[in-house]
Amino acid sequence: MKVCPYPCPIIARDRNDITALRQHLLEGHQCLDTWLSLSRLVDDPRQRRDCLERAAVLAPEDQKIREEWLKAVLVVEPDNTSAESLLREIETLRLLSDVKTNYFHEQPRARLLGDILLDMQVITPSELQEVLKMQSDGMAIITDRRLGQILLRQKLITPSKLARALIIQQQERSSLRIAPQVLGEYLVEQQLITPEQLEKVLIEQIRLDQKGQRLSLGQILIRLRILPPKVIEKAVTDHQRAFWAKLDK
Repeated sequence: MKVCPYPCPIIARDRNDITALRQHLLEGHQCLDTWLSLSRLVDDPRQRRDCLERAAVLAPEDQKIREEWLKAVLVVEPDNTSAESLLREIETLRLLSDVKTNYFHEQPRARLLGDILLDMQVITPSELQEVLKMQSDGMAIITDRRLGQILLRQKLITPSKLARALIIQQQERSSLRIAPQVLGEYLVEQQLITPEQLEKVLIEQIRLDQKGQRLSLGQILIRLRILPPKVIEKAVTDHQRAFWAKLDK
């Protein structure tokens, strides 16, 4: 496989030519430019989704491409709750990045998951680099291609180790006074659950995900009888209100 630079000089004159673009891919090129061009040219929503999925794989750090892919997924699969949740997370992060209050502005960042796993001595630097290379090479094409999920699939970590790393990350975010991005962080911040309970829920969520059973955090909290449905519903509403209140300041 040959990875093309972006923009790709080979297809510079062929961005509106579907036949030429397809031929470029058939020749063995991993080309972000080509997949993005095809996503604009195809009429079939499923084909557009697939093109954007490939583009998202080739540019895993590009949140705009990932956002467009998730939107395309929802056009084809309007009931895809995983895609809806990921899209909402991206939109929330983008809005948070524009907030200029003293509470959020220029705050230190919590460590990345890979750095935490390295410090825990769960993985080696070479293993982390290999997995990151797999992401950039486009070997993981499904929704769960986050670093932790790939490490799980490669059997480099266990669900409990991944959950522990996520809890450490959540605690660092809390100590740095970074706004809660997800419901789990908010529940801990509001002392509705403990970090230990959140870790237990994450382990169960990861374990079920490995079996193809995708349940939301709220569903697992109910399943494990940690919180009743009414408390979770109120927390979701309060979390959203708190977020928008911050934006209005």
